[in-house]
Amino acid sequence: MIKAVSIASCNWKVLIKSLVCQMLVLAVIIAFGYTVFGEVISDFARVLSSDDIKQFVGNTVTAIVSGEFNSAQFTEELNAVLSNLQNNIQSIRYPWGGATLSYIMFFVMLCVYRLFVSYTDVTVMCQIQEFMTSNASRPFVWYLMKKQGRTWQFSLLQMLCAFPMDILIATSCIGLYLLVLVAFGWWTIIPVIILALLLYSARQTLFAFCLPAVACEETSTNKAFKSGLSQIMMRFWRMFWKTLIVITLMLAIALLAVVFIDNSLLSTAVMTVPSFILFFYLKCVNAVGYFDANERAYFHKKIYIEGTDAYVKRQRRLEKRQRRQASRINKA
Repeated sequence: MIKAVSIASCNWKVLIKSLVCQMLVLAVIIAFGYTVFGEVISDFARVLSSDDIKQFVGNTVTAIVSGEFNSAQFTEELNAVLSNLQNNIQSIRYPWGGATLSYIMFFVMLCVYRLFVSYTDVTVMCQIQEFMTSNASRPFVWYLMKKQGRTWQFSLLQMLCAFPMDILIATSCIGLYLLVLVAFGWWTIIPVIILALLLYSARQTLFAFCLPAVACEETSTNKAFKSGLSQIMMRFWRMFWKTLIVITLMLAIALLAVVFIDNSLLSTAVMTVPSFILFFYLKCVNAVGYFDANERAYFHKKIYIEGTDAYVKRQRRLEKRQRRQASRINKA
């Protein structure tokens, strides 16, 4: 994991560019949505920004930590949150609408969001792969434009495979608690949380090599995706514990933000920005694991080779720094 830290630190500009790109894409989507589907988008924003889930999670965590968790009360509050979410979805206004259409549109919006979350993943991994292979990097926009086909194919494949698994994990853990473990007292929620953490980490690990394979292998996106799935099987547990550490850290930050920050906007920012950074680091972890699995040599820190553009630029910076220092000494 140390090598992944080094790779991530050397490519921090890629992280910033990816974040800016995703913010621009999100802004364009929101602007288009409000222009074309004004009232509908407003209703969706109201549903997704509801404080009910945030308050429910915060109250639950506080109750567990203080030892005042009540199983029956937890069940009632969870049912109330789900019922309120259901009512909010059904209240979405359409000139042609209905409850069924509301659920369909809500699901479609979640899929679209899930699709655009990974919009820059291929570009980011291509830049990480180029750095690890040649200790160099081409412009971010160059990769973003050139890899449009692989970007959308990978995003679609990942959404089709991972999104149903996320829904299954969430519903399974909630159903397990409500139907089986609720009779055993408040402490049973802790095994369910641990189970959810382990299952989500396993889901992340299962697709760990898919993105590096898409960026590194000169085959179709489908074949590279399948190749990543097949290769991870031999190194699953070796990658699993690394993924588990990163996901656990994300969860800890999110819970602290929910419990201790009352402002919804600030809480969302505290959860989002560190998670984005940690997901970038996780990409570096997966890239290192993929290169190790394929026994490929790679750079994990910046090396300045004489004669290259990077070496020349570095020499110029050093010369300017030396001239400034000499100037200050002369003035003194």
